[in-house]
Amino acid sequence: MMDAGRPSLCLAIPLLDDRESDALARTLDSIVAAGFTASPEILIQVGQSDRDAFHPDLLDHPCSPTWSFQPDSGIYAAMNALLHRATSDLILYVGAGDVVLPGLAAAADRWSNQGVAPDIIQLGGVKLPDAEPGVPGHYSARWDASLRWRNTTHHQGMACPRTHLLEAGGFREDLAVLGDYAMNLTLWQAGIQAAWTEGEDWVSVQSGGVSRQFTPSLYAEERSMKREVLQPGPARWVQPLWIALKSRWKRSLQSKR
Repeated sequence: MMDAGRPSLCLAIPLLDDRESDALARTLDSIVAAGFTASPEILIQVGQSDRDAFHPDLLDHPCSPTWSFQPDSGIYAAMNALLHRATSDLILYVGAGDVVLPGLAAAADRWSNQGVAPDIIQLGGVKLPDAEPGVPGHYSARWDASLRWRNTTHHQGMACPRTHLLEAGGFREDLAVLGDYAMNLTLWQAGIQAAWTEGEDWVSVQSGGVSRQFTPSLYAEERSMKREVLQPGPARWVQPLWIALKSRWKRSLQSKR
């Protein structure tokens, strides 16, 4: 069991550069407003080396984030850097502009006070209030065979034991968009278990994520990734047809905007 009485959660925030300052401030403010009793570890990874580009009030935000300024090769390189910096048992990645909800504070306080099994992924619901056409407005916590077809476990609703991510080799940096989906498939196929509290929502996600822009390159990456990651069987064999139908449907919805 994880040690009771200490923060067990790291909130890891990858940041492109200072242009995301306002969005980051919303996220950090929401962490304070969420009402954590056991303050989480908060790490920010900035893909630029100029600390002076950020306002001092943001650098010294009341939620006490720990910053690192290090040019990187993309989102998954930044996420891997955060993974190696973290010291908490569980790590949850949020984006600048996402709003942390009281449900996550309740979950973190529960883990800190009661402890949780160190090999179990903890899940929560995710809200997408301004979801793009074809994207659900809410992701309930789930961890099942639906992952073979689409990424039904949203990363903002996934507090994963760091040991699982490290043992899997971290996120694939050769993927531009679907590194977190590849990780979910890898962990689920390995038999890693997950737990959640029904109806508990953790994060309200800012719109505009690259995985919600249904471009041909996104689906090309999905086909390639699943050829490598999915275990042999009917689900893998039918993926090219499934992805072609899915991409046509998603793009048709976006064209109606």
